[in-house]
Amino acid sequence: MKIIHIIAALLISGLATAQNTFSYKTKNAEVVLLCEIQRDNNINNLIGATPEILAETAPDKKYPGAVNAFLVKTKKREILLDAGYGRELFNNLKVAGVAPEDIDAVLMTHLHGDHFGGLLKDGKRAFPNAKLYMSKKEFASANESAAKAIKEYGDDLVLFEPGESKPKRVFDALSSMSSYGHTPGHTVYIIDDLVIWGDLTHAMAIQMPYPQVAISYDTDPAAAVQSRFMMLSYIVRNNLKAAGMHVPYPGIGSLKTDGKGGYIFTPVK
Repeated sequence: MKIIHIIAALLISGLATAQNTFSYKTKNAEVVLLCEIQRDNNINNLIGATPEILAETAPDKKYPGAVNAFLVKTKKREILLDAGYGRELFNNLKVAGVAPEDIDAVLMTHLHGDHFGGLLKDGKRAFPNAKLYMSKKEFASANESAAKAIKEYGDDLVLFEPGESKPKRVFDALSSMSSYGHTPGHTVYIIDDLVIWGDLTHAMAIQMPYPQVAISYDTDPAAAVQSRFMMLSYIVRNNLKAAGMHVPYPGIGSLKTDGKGGYIFTPVK
């Protein structure tokens, strides 16, 4: 009986971990959601959300959020986009069949703690065979904690200039676009028909119908709003899918305009 209980516990534990992952296929890659946290957030960190907007979009004074990273599996490489806090990252990678030493590249959208935390494990470089990519502007804005993590990657650090009005190739089928405002060098990445937009949004329930709403974490809220409008329009215009680091499970979906200046996000299945 004891053995049965142990097996049941392991199965339940595995199921809970598996629910933190979700797979989406593009033309040239498999993109896997690696979710660390699903939780409700308080509306107090929003900027520009009027009482009318909140009454419509967050009547219970909270909104659903998440902390995600994404694994991009191509024929050539295993690529990690952001590293989350690092709390569940390595368990999620294991569920996806990938070990830390299998990761060939880590691409950073920006350098907030819930994105670079997993770069280190037990104070040391977590991905021994990976090159670490980020925009030059973001690297220049790194705080002490981020700089310490980056330093562990030594000569494997690759700095680049993302595309501005159109995508610019990083390597293979992956390209980049600047989306400054949330941080000075915030960057989105594009693989085939999927835009992985980092922290373009934090409060999907509010910022989709009302993209003009910013958040207190934005370094430059006005620039962040401008970048959001630009990128949302670009995604719809080019019939792309979108994924984000704070988009609730499954973290990936399609966009369309709502006819009122906002957008509707529909999760993929």
